[in-house]
Amino acid sequence: MALSVTLEVELYREEIRLLSTSTAGKLAWALIIASLAVLASGPRPASAHEATGVAAEVKQLGWATDNVQIVKALARKPELSAKLLIQELHPVEDKRILASENRPATEHVLWCIRALRFLTGGKDFCGNTNHKFGKSQAERDRKYWLYFRHKSCLSFFAMWPSRGSEYIAPKDAQEQIINKWRRWFARKGSFKYKPLQNPTPDKWLW
Repeated sequence: MALSVTLEVELYREEIRLLSTSTAGKLAWALIIASLAVLASGPRPASAHEATGVAAEVKQLGWATDNVQIVKALARKPELSAKLLIQELHPVEDKRILASENRPATEHVLWCIRALRFLTGGKDFCGNTNHKFGKSQAERDRKYWLYFRHKSCLSFFAMWPSRGSEYIAPKDAQEQIINKWRRWFARKGSFKYKPLQNPTPDKWLW
């Protein structure tokens, strides 16, 4: 009798093991495979609708009154936004914009540069120039502020904070900086940059 009970117990245990193998085991493998598929697929690409929305926000920069809020909205899709922002860059004719002046076409490019700084955690490029700055006060101020951030090369633009005046680099320096942004995005690989968090104005606005 004891032998029969023992045999039944062993058979029951074997049935449980087989059931476990065929059900839980298969389920576990299915979960593992699904997880690997998700990892292999990478981040979900932006839909056509999302891309259109981001492109529309990029186009508003410099023309809108809420540029800072637009930049923060672009930070939700930093890689796509960076790509579209770089596409907007081109040399501009203006040398200086006073606080009282309204130059939205030029401001659009300047705000694209600001947005790129913001989205990439403060990344910025500079360029060299063959331009000879004049001796007027306006030219001396322009040279001073354009060299202020990088010291040995010029920013695309720079602001005199207390006056709100913006100084813009000569065209040859602008072109170098635009090309640096384009080359950076083309070879950067995966987008590993994090937007700035509560930055001070000197980190991206000036």
